[in-house]
Amino acid sequence: MKRICPAMLLLTLATAAHAQTSSSSSVTLYGVLMEGLIYTNNSLKGPSVATANGPSRWGFKGVEDLGGGLRAIFTLEGGFNPNTGTMSQGGREFGRQAFVGLQSDTFGTLTFGRQYDFTQDWLAQYSAPLRWNGYAATVGDNNNFNFQFRTNNAVKFVSPNYRGLQGGAMYSFGGVAGSFGNQSAVSFGLNYASGPLSLSAAYMRMNHPSVAASEGIWNTALFPSISAQSPTFSYALAPSSMEIYGGGGSYVLGQTTLSLVVTHSRYDDLGVAQLGLTHGRAGYTNIEANVSHYFTPAFQSAFDYVYTLGKVQPTDFSPKYHQFVLVNNYFLSKRTALYVDAIFQLAAGDAQHANIEYASSGGASTSKRQLAVTAGIFHRF
Repeated sequence: MKRICPAMLLLTLATAAHAQTSSSSSVTLYGVLMEGLIYTNNSLKGPSVATANGPSRWGFKGVEDLGGGLRAIFTLEGGFNPNTGTMSQGGREFGRQAFVGLQSDTFGTLTFGRQYDFTQDWLAQYSAPLRWNGYAATVGDNNNFNFQFRTNNAVKFVSPNYRGLQGGAMYSFGGVAGSFGNQSAVSFGLNYASGPLSLSAAYMRMNHPSVAASEGIWNTALFPSISAQSPTFSYALAPSSMEIYGGGGSYVLGQTTLSLVVTHSRYDDLGVAQLGLTHGRAGYTNIEANVSHYFTPAFQSAFDYVYTLGKVQPTDFSPKYHQFVLVNNYFLSKRTALYVDAIFQLAAGDAQHANIEYASSGGASTSKRQLAVTAGIFHRF
């Protein structure tokens, strides 16, 4: 019997589905592959070199024209590690996005499923992790701009675009019998885009996030930023709730783009008895500014700075971090680019250990300084 490769069968089915649709309806296969190497100068025991696979993903997007300005839409998207072929987001097949809904020119868009909240949709667009480098997240990715987790069981509405202005609201049902609010989430936001100017504001709250979004980095997310202990110090975090909110904007001047985004994240009832935080709270304010410029149509360079100010109660621990990112992209085509990036982080205040998120498997630096350099290739299809 002739064996059939599952990948080829999947591509064949996708092609057949696309061929059967009308000119106003389609199914699109797409994806991103990011590979390379990352060098970290200090990670627990010293320097390290590892592979850097970034935000690699693949997915399907579909739209069916129902007439009268109404369309059925869906997205199925999964992350994966190209080094091993394993799935990301806790092993979920479509862990990045999985939703279906209706889109109307008059009434807006209503979708159901696993989705991004509005801090990810509308605030993260001004940040380095989304725009260029997934390794340039804030300490612990405390504002979730590196998309460490999504929202399950979500109903999401986005208004029509009115003179550049859109609003949106989302609610996630926790699905816990007898406790309507347990593991639930809510998010809303505003987005304005007109010509060279973009402005956004958004809010998100999730109850019991370590359970509702179990793929998050809850066992290490805020260490060593909530403790003066060694960089190996780590206890599982189980906050009763988390909030992320903020505002941002960007302005385009020819080949130059200027961006600024300010966020605040808060984690309540951390439940770490070893630190005296059984009813503790950790809050982080992140101020991020960046500028990018195309020196030629093929060469882009960018600089990003993030200042993070933390406050932990009841210990009154106050960590601070300065993070500098230099990005260089050389585009071989519209879909393929080579990149060389550098990230430097300096711990200050009560913080004793720099910790560039995802920089290496070794974790935080043994000192207040850490440098990570990445180089590789980025391809879209």
